[in-house]
Amino acid sequence: MATRTPVWRDGPDHGWHEELIWYAAAIHRMRELTPRLEEFFAAFVDAWPDFAPPSIPPMTAIARQWDDPRSLGYQSQVHGTFVRRAQWPAQALWMECAHNHWFFLPWHRAYLLEFEFVVREHIRALGGPADDWALPYWNYSDDPGTARERGLPLPLQGASLPDGIEVPGVSADADGRFPNPLFIPLRTGPDTANPFDPLWADATDALLRPHYANQQDTANVSFAGGVIEDPGNQALWHGQAREMGMVDAQPHGSVHGEVNGAMGLFQTAALDPVFWLHHCNVDRLWETYAHDLSHGYPFENGIGVGTDAHTSWTDREFRFLRPDGSTGSWTAPQLLDVAALGYTYESTAPPPLPQAPTPPVGSNVGPFGIDRPDPQPIAEAGPVPLAAEQDIVVAGGAPDEQGADVDSFAATTWVLRFEGIRSVRPAVTSYLVFLGLEPGQTADSGDATHYAGLLSLFGVFEASRDDGTSAGDGQRRQLDVTVQVTAQRADLRPLAAPVRLVPLNADRDLAGMELSVDRITLEVA
Repeated sequence: MATRTPVWRDGPDHGWHEELIWYAAAIHRMRELTPRLEEFFAAFVDAWPDFAPPSIPPMTAIARQWDDPRSLGYQSQVHGTFVRRAQWPAQALWMECAHNHWFFLPWHRAYLLEFEFVVREHIRALGGPADDWALPYWNYSDDPGTARERGLPLPLQGASLPDGIEVPGVSADADGRFPNPLFIPLRTGPDTANPFDPLWADATDALLRPHYANQQDTANVSFAGGVIEDPGNQALWHGQAREMGMVDAQPHGSVHGEVNGAMGLFQTAALDPVFWLHHCNVDRLWETYAHDLSHGYPFENGIGVGTDAHTSWTDREFRFLRPDGSTGSWTAPQLLDVAALGYTYESTAPPPLPQAPTPPVGSNVGPFGIDRPDPQPIAEAGPVPLAAEQDIVVAGGAPDEQGADVDSFAATTWVLRFEGIRSVRPAVTSYLVFLGLEPGQTADSGDATHYAGLLSLFGVFEASRDDGTSAGDGQRRQLDVTVQVTAQRADLRPLAAPVRLVPLNADRDLAGMELSVDRITLEVA
């Protein structure tokens, strides 16, 4: 049994705990097995931030050589790749990642296990403690009010190792300095903690969701995303499904956006060693949700067994090429007992959470809300170009109907939906979403009456490219705003609802990414 431990914990001031020293040693070997990796990084820097089509071929020409499953390059391409399938190395199992649906969590758990196996083999070759070693996790979500944990882990900062730190296998450069294998020159933050607004690291909204997944196309908001009853549909599997889970959006997507650089793209994210520490924490949050918060795992109570959803859940295989040339295969049910998988977490205790609102009828039935009605739009706005902070009115009905109050609608659930979110560059921020603020009224993320949630944009650029790699119609997000609508019952007019979008990173080049939203709707069920 190996224990996954937090990166930020008491110990040396430089943060180099033993498991991170051995992680760096393995990453160093994996980088050495990745041909022309430094050239790839240089090509990435040249392409940033536009990623116009002519900038992709230099990276593609390098990445197609990454055929060794022991290498960092190969392992990163399992998540996403610029290389067209016809040019993949023989036997490569690339671009297998699951996003925007309920397989997001089990697939990434299997991915972590396979990566951890490769890291251990490198540690074993160096004479290290391979049998006991486990991936550490970046514990940014433990307490959103604590600034230290939101900083990029210290061992990932700085191109050179600090004095006194020796990483097995790493030799000095010509200048006498020892390179830091956990550093890559592509990140844009957060090299220091962001004490102003910690919401990119906050898992509260996800952990408060009452059910794991949604029935297919019911358009509700869940912890893990929408059910895919046809898991062989590759378009749905790779991000075009309709209902992203809250944990997928935040903190998963928002952390990708905050770190940015290579982490900001599916095709390069896993080249950054912080990717694996981040996903280790996302996996830990699933344990928190299933056990500490008593939601359980899908179908373990027997409800829903025998349905098309259950068949999909049990039969979909996740395949990985292993260093010995064999193919590892997993299914979601095989991944639900972490002790049986050989690891545990030092702690899965949830962060401080407010009292959860009473869930609508049907929310806690089985793995998904069986009896929940499909939300229907009553007001909309769009298309909306978006860069700086702006106010939008989501409107519906005739002008003489727009004075109707909240109680005019027989609704138990209110959803704010964003459809057709596109960008021409990688999205470089998330947006704070407020409902019911009038122009000039202060936006405060601590104002639970008006703050609706975070609009994270990881994956929007990939879903916007009209180059044959996606449908080009962008992505969708949804926020459950029932609490905010209820709190504003006396004042809010749902058919003329003010929505404010505030960039989390206003100092980044927001105009350059040309973000737009086709349609914003306020929906009731």
